[in-house]
This record gives sequence, structure tokens and C-alpha cells, in this order.
Amino acid sequence: MNNGVKPKFQLSISRFLLIGVLSFTVIYFVAIYTLSQRQAIHEIEELFDAQLAHSSYILMNLLSESVSTIDQNNPHLPIVYFGVGEESLQSANAFFYQKKVAYQIYNDKDKLLIVSGSAPDARFANKTLGYSSIDIDGETWRVFSLYDDDWKFWLHVAESAVIREEMANEIATQTLWPGIALLPFSLILLTLIIRFALRPIKQLAQKIQIRDPKNLSEIKLTHTPKEMEPVLQALNTLFERLNDAITREKRLTADAAHELRTPLSVIMIHAQNAIAAKSDEERDNSLRELEVGVKRVSRLLDQLLTLSKVSPETIPVTDLSIYPLCQEIMAQMALPILEKNQECELVCSETAKHIQMIGSEFLLEILLRNLIDNAREYSPENGFIRLTILEETKESIALIVEDSGPGVAPEHYQRISDRFYREHQSQGKGAGLGLFLVKNIVEFHKGELSFNRSQLGGLAVKVRLPKNKEASL
Repeated sequence: MNNGVKPKFQLSISRFLLIGVLSFTVIYFVAIYTLSQRQAIHEIEELFDAQLAHSSYILMNLLSESVSTIDQNNPHLPIVYFGVGEESLQSANAFFYQKKVAYQIYNDKDKLLIVSGSAPDARFANKTLGYSSIDIDGETWRVFSLYDDDWKFWLHVAESAVIREEMANEIATQTLWPGIALLPFSLILLTLIIRFALRPIKQLAQKIQIRDPKNLSEIKLTHTPKEMEPVLQALNTLFERLNDAITREKRLTADAAHELRTPLSVIMIHAQNAIAAKSDEERDNSLRELEVGVKRVSRLLDQLLTLSKVSPETIPVTDLSIYPLCQEIMAQMALPILEKNQECELVCSETAKHIQMIGSEFLLEILLRNLIDNAREYSPENGFIRLTILEETKESIALIVEDSGPGVAPEHYQRISDRFYREHQSQGKGAGLGLFLVKNIVEFHKGELSFNRSQLGGLAVKVRLPKNKEASL
């Protein structure tokens, strides 16, 4: 429904190309016509001037004898010579051209002796030899003058400029007509070429139009022009990013549904127990268990939300110093570590304190926080946690987090970074997402994650990260 709103003008590539090429063609033909006309006039001027001079010499030789027999005092002068009649000529054009060529003969006393029937009344030229031009009654004449020393007379042979202009226009028109005649066929051919050239765009539009909204796979064209490759690549990249975003959203929903079911049920049971408690002691115990359950759900939600954000499109990478970052995270984790009377140590050489790397400060904070928190959870009261920074090579660094907990059997090292896997189900309050999140962050930075037995008795988690490689997934 229009609702009185004037529709906006939509640019059509095919229409734009057609109008543009047509306009260029018209301008090109006009330019060719103008240049051809000017060049033709120049060439015709030279040709006709030569012919005019040649005709003048012939007339001089033919009329000299006639002038010698004329009584120049005769009152019936001048003698008028008319050309051939129109009925004797083969075409009307020849009769027209005959009227546009004229001559006059004057004696030294400026008396007109002989004149052609097509000549005007005014004299063509003064007593000047060679070429000249004159306007008589609005008509321009090109004149060639000769003087006969024997019989003392001037011969002026003239040609109307109309003949020259008409000839130039005729030549230019003849040059232009083939182009005009071929213009409709050129337009048809041009339209077909433009439609053929724009066919990939139409094919792309059709593929997008008929595509299922859930289908975010790569679009492929039969023939992709070089100019369309960036568009197609950008579109496929967009589909890939949308697919990743939808996948992360589905994974977050599935994880939340899977992991929250049990903790919420436990919270509900503890809440009901607190309501039904018969003594203050039972109520306090139920409320303490309820608090533990709420904290676990809160921690689980934080991990799930963090996991959903690990995306190269939303995480910037910068040049950062690793030692101050580790110090900051250790300070943040000090309070929960002290709550269990645990000790935490940061080991770093003077050289390693100045290590720089390219990475995501946000994600590396999450990585360190999860590793230290994981070590804290599984270390006993009065346990020990150690974070070590090493410069293994010029291209890589290593972060090692060790704890004094029960450790993990070597045969389970490959599984402990899987989603929701927990080696010690009875210990800790996690959901099995901490190390899985660490693995994703390490992969984001194109690093390596490995596990070993710690000298403190528990698990040693080693993260090897490249210094100067751009992080991406």
C-alpha cells in the first residue's frame, strides 16, 4: 500500500550502463560528425581552390580571343553567356551547381565586357591577382583573379561557398549515416552484453531468495566475475559468522538447560528443607547449603556467558605485558585463597618480567582466573598454589599453574578439558567448564595446552602461547 508516499528512485545498473553507453555513443557520433565536417571543409577548400584556379586559366585561354574581337565602346556590353539549360543536364544537382559558378571580365577602365548568366551585378574583386572572398547580397563567393597583359583585361572566376558547405555536409553525413544505421543493432547487442555481464548478480539474488533461512552454508556461483568475488566472499563470511553466533547461542542454551537442571533442583530441595525445618540448627544448615547451591549456579552462569563471548569478531587483540597481568589476577584471587588458608606464589625471572605478547587481555584474564580458581577448588585447606612465567623460546612463553590437590590420573589428561567433565565429582563446586573454557582461549591464541604431575603433588597445567602471532579462530 502506497499511503501517498512517493517511492524513492532505485538505481538500476543495467539501465545506468545502457543510458551511459548510449549517451557516450551519441556524443561520440556528434563529435565525429563535427570533426568530419571541419576536416571535409578544409580538404574541400583546398581542392576547390585548386580547381577554381585551373578553371580560371582555361577560361582565360578560351575567352582571350573573344575579348580581342569585342568593340569595348559598344553600348550593348556586357556580353552575357548563359550556361547549358536544365533540360540538357542529367540531374537537377548539376544545374544547381552551374548557377553557383560565375565569371566576370573587366577592362582596365573597369568596364564589364563579358559576364556569365549566373554572376551577380556587383564586381567579384578589385584589381588584385589570386584568391579573395567577397559577400554579395548575403552570399559568400570565393574568387580567383587573373590579368591578361596582351588584351588588358581582368578575369574574375567565382564559386559560391554554398557548394563547398553542402559538399562538406554531404561528406560528413555520409560518414555519420553508417553509424546511425548500426545504432539500433548496437543497442540490442549492448543490452544483451549487459544482461549477460549482470547475470551473476541475478543468479546470486535468486540463490539468496530461494535459500532456506536456516541454511547458512557457503554460496557458490557457476561463474563468479572478478568484481563480484569480494561481495560473495563478504557474504559467505557473514553467513559463517552468523552460523558461529547461532551455534554459540544454541550451545549456551543447551549447556544452561543441561547444567542448571540439577543445581536448581538441589536449591529447591534446600529451600523446602529450610521452610520445613523444625529447629534453628536444621534451618541454618539448609540455608548454608542453599547459599552454596546459589553460588555454584552463579559461577556456572558466569562461565557459560564467558564461553559464549569467545569469538574473534568481538575480542580485540593488543600488545600487552604478561607479568603485570599475572600480578593483577593473583591480587584479585587473594581473598578466596585466604579463605581456605592457602598460599599462592608467583614465580618469574627478571628477564621474564619484561615479556611482551600479542593477545586478548580480557581472555587471558579469564584463563588465569579459571586456572587459579580451579587450583584453589581442588587444593585442600592450607594447600599451596604456584603460578610460573617462563620464556621458553624467542617466539613463545609458558604459563604453568600448579596445585597441591589430589591431581589427575595421566590416562585422563585428554578428557579433563572436555565440556562438563569432572575428574573428582565429589570435590569442588565447578561444573566442568573451567578447563574447557581455558582450552578455547588457548586455541584462540593459537597456543598449546598440556597437563602433567605437579611437584606440589597435584595437577600442573601448562599453557604455551606465541608472542607475536595474531590471535584468531
